[in-house]
Amino acid sequence: MTTIASELSLDSRGPCALYIVSDSRITWKKHEHRWDSGQKTFASSGSPDIFGYCGSAFFPSQILNQVTRQIEAGILFDGNANARERHGRWLTTVKRSLENSQDALIEDFILLHGARDGAGMGCKFLLWKSSWSTKSRKWIDDEVKLSPEYSQFLTISGTGRDGLEKSIGSSSQEEEANTSRHAFQKLFHSIDAGGDKFTGGAPQMVGLYRVKPARHFGIIWKNKRYYCGVELVAGSNYESIEWRNEKFERADGKSKSRIKGAQEHS
Repeated sequence: MTTIASELSLDSRGPCALYIVSDSRITWKKHEHRWDSGQKTFASSGSPDIFGYCGSAFFPSQILNQVTRQIEAGILFDGNANARERHGRWLTTVKRSLENSQDALIEDFILLHGARDGAGMGCKFLLWKSSWSTKSRKWIDDEVKLSPEYSQFLTISGTGRDGLEKSIGSSSQEEEANTSRHAFQKLFHSIDAGGDKFTGGAPQMVGLYRVKPARHFGIIWKNKRYYCGVELVAGSNYESIEWRNEKFERADGKSKSRIKGAQEHS
């Protein structure tokens, strides 16, 4: 399965970012049958919408990529659609696509949709968790409450959930426990530790800030560069995207070191 989480970050002025972060391992029934470079998080370059999934390996990855392409082409909704309208059209498209399957090997899955209404200080972040059960053939679509008093994971899903929740709980009294970097460091450590055999590969992350469309982040992991779950073995123009390292520090994609002047995390 996987480990996937959503996180709302706050600064002194209120909510400032919404993230979806995951590992990159895809498995087929047994953890020995795996691929550690699968894409599980998606971001629309044409709108403030991010997505992620866990569960069934094939259908969610296909439909999230397809619907993201429709959004970026400007044909699923226009720039005037609010977050709830966008979510409705997105989920309708996903459901209709699933109806086109027949005797397909589609297992249970969970989809996350993060969105933003407006831009700047007056913006509002929203999040939905949509689940499909193969046994009941039913959808459950829940809007996640976003009203924390500090930065924290809003949802944690997948086979690695229990281990990550236990790790976060055991460190709840630490000085930096209520920060984004603490949450992400715990997830990154859980992936590296290998406690859940269905979780592995490099972390991957998408996010929304108060302004601009959604974005994919580059990840510096074990001194290698990753983007959308796959290693960047040859590249250029590293500065065209934002990079984060294993400490959740802003990093330089070329040197793979923390950016000069960026906040240092312990």
